[in-house]
Amino acid sequence: MINGVLQRNAIKGRILDATGEPVIGATIKVKGTTNGALSDLDGYYTINAQVGDQLEISYIGYKTRTIKAVQGPNNIILQEDSKNLNEVVVVGFGTQKKVNLTGSVAVVDGKKLTQRPVQSAAQALQGIVPGLQISNSSGGSLESNPSINIRGTATIGEGSSGSPLVLIDGMEGYINTINSQDIESISVLKDAAASSIYGSRAPFGVILITTKSGNKEGKVVVNYNNSFRFSNLIRGKHMMNSVDFATWMNDARTNTGSSVFFENDRMKQIIAYHNATPYTPGVRKADDGTLLYAIPAKPDNSVWQDGYAYGIDDIDWYGIMLFIKRLLLRMNITQV
Repeated sequence: MINGVLQRNAIKGRILDATGEPVIGATIKVKGTTNGALSDLDGYYTINAQVGDQLEISYIGYKTRTIKAVQGPNNIILQEDSKNLNEVVVVGFGTQKKVNLTGSVAVVDGKKLTQRPVQSAAQALQGIVPGLQISNSSGGSLESNPSINIRGTATIGEGSSGSPLVLIDGMEGYINTINSQDIESISVLKDAAASSIYGSRAPFGVILITTKSGNKEGKVVVNYNNSFRFSNLIRGKHMMNSVDFATWMNDARTNTGSSVFFENDRMKQIIAYHNATPYTPGVRKADDGTLLYAIPAKPDNSVWQDGYAYGIDDIDWYGIMLFIKRLLLRMNITQV
């Protein structure tokens, strides 16, 4: 009687790496089936298969190999997957290959950032790195910095906050001060193991930004990018002059039962300066020819140490903050 069920044999062999060391825990699987096995501490394996079956051998960090099962030892040498293992990651104050990493590190290529139609590096990172949350609640003003956290809320308690340490070419900085076009790569160190080299400076993770640099072989490349935006206040406010402000402050203090902030002598100085004729910047001339200064001299000669606290001129801090302009220049010199 002919047996229609093919006989399965115990196919044996050993799995080694390129240096001759055993590969522990490699997966051996009969291709197209769920039949599999693992290599032991010495790299040996045994799997139920037929001679001629295709055996698929895989292991993290190595290239997957497929061989044909034969009688006798089926020894296999796995080659490292250099594409993944040799990828250089910026960690701490240097670089390291992924194969040597034990912490959680995410790497973003600068090319991905340039493909996104955004105005800042922080906006370009949104949605690219798992666990990285970026938000901006300041209305998009030029001087604002986004709120960044890794893997959720960093601290507990009302008003508590914690942001990762941001290093640009090894120097501490702000992520929005760099053009995304200038970024070569970004490494995000997520856990304590990855960011431990920074100690207490990085309890909430680290964002390492490496910028582009020149080389001897490369050609001169010039890129130009331009972006602009317009915005208007819904309700613009006019600033009080110095007299109105001082009067309002004194009324507010009086209404709360406190002593006035500007005494009579100070009020007289403010009113006199306000009614005088402008002479030079910070100086006015009274009707009798007396020169009045925006920051009056003090007996202890500390006028420039904290002079603004004693100033009597009008101020325009509102206008300064409203019409803010920002010009950034980044220079990176590499010795080759």
